[in-house]
Amino acid sequence: MTLNIGLIDYLNTMPFHYDLAERLQDVDVHFERGVPSQMNRGLMAGEIDLAPISAIEAARNADDVVILPGLSIASLGAVRTVLLFSWASDMRDLDGQSIALTDHSATSVALLKVLCGERYQIEPNFIVTKQHLPSMLAEHQGALVIGDDALVEGTHHRALSNPSGWNLPYIYDLGDEWLKMTGLPFTFAVWAARKDRAEALADAGVFDALYASTERGLLEGSRDALAQTYAARLALPVGVCRRYLRDLRYHLTEDDLSGLKLFLELALDDFDWSTLEFWGESEKVV
Repeated sequence: MTLNIGLIDYLNTMPFHYDLAERLQDVDVHFERGVPSQMNRGLMAGEIDLAPISAIEAARNADDVVILPGLSIASLGAVRTVLLFSWASDMRDLDGQSIALTDHSATSVALLKVLCGERYQIEPNFIVTKQHLPSMLAEHQGALVIGDDALVEGTHHRALSNPSGWNLPYIYDLGDEWLKMTGLPFTFAVWAARKDRAEALADAGVFDALYASTERGLLEGSRDALAQTYAARLALPVGVCRRYLRDLRYHLTEDDLSGLKLFLELALDDFDWSTLEFWGESEKVV
C-alpha cells in the first residue's frame, strides 16, 4: 500500500526533505505538496499519512495523530515568516478593527489571537481571506501573512495602497511578540503521523529517512545550497535566505516544548498536555 507523505514547499521546510526522496526511492511512497492548511486537512481526512502540520492542529487532533519528537519549525524571537502587516503604529489601535487572516495556516492565526487577548487586551474583527497582502490591506487595517510571501514582503517592505493613499505598513513579527510576552521559543509546526499508519511508516523506514534527511539538510553546506536556490526563486538576497534558515529551530527541544505547552494552554480551552502522544518516546525522548 502506498504511503502518502505531505510536503510544504516553503523555504523553512526544505531541510526536512533535503534528500528524502532519494532515501525513499525503493519505498512505495507518494509525495503530496501544499500549504500548511492543506497538510492539516489531508492528515485529518486520512488522505495523507505523515506531514509537517500546524502545532495547534496536532493538539486539536491528539486522538488521531502521533508527533515525531525532535522535529519542528520554531523560533526564539523573530521568525520573519509569520508577520502582521498593519496601518496601525500600535497594536492596541487595532481594537475593534478588521484584520485579514491568511488561509494558509492554523497555528499562526491562533497565535495572533492569543497575542491580541493576552498581550494587548484587544478584540479585533478577524476575517479569513486569500493570502495576498495588497488586497488584504486595501480592505482591512491588518493582514496576517505567512511563509515565503511574508519573507519577501517583509524584506522588501514596499508601500501599499489604502483609502488614504500609498503608505508603508507597520510590521509585527509574531515570533518576536511571543518572546516579549513569555521569554520562550514558539513552535509553529511539528511532524505528525496518523496513528493508524505510524507502524507502517516506521516499518518502511520512512521515519528514519526523515530524521536522516533533516540531519543532512541542516548541515551548513546544505543550508547554504538551499539559500542559494531559494534566493533565486524568491528574488531575495542570498544572505536573507541564509540567515533565515540559520535562525530557525528544528529540533523541538525542551525549551520549544515549554513554549508550545504554554501556547496550547492559552489557545485551547481545557487543554491537557498528556493527550499528546510522541512516537517512540522511550527511545527518542527530547
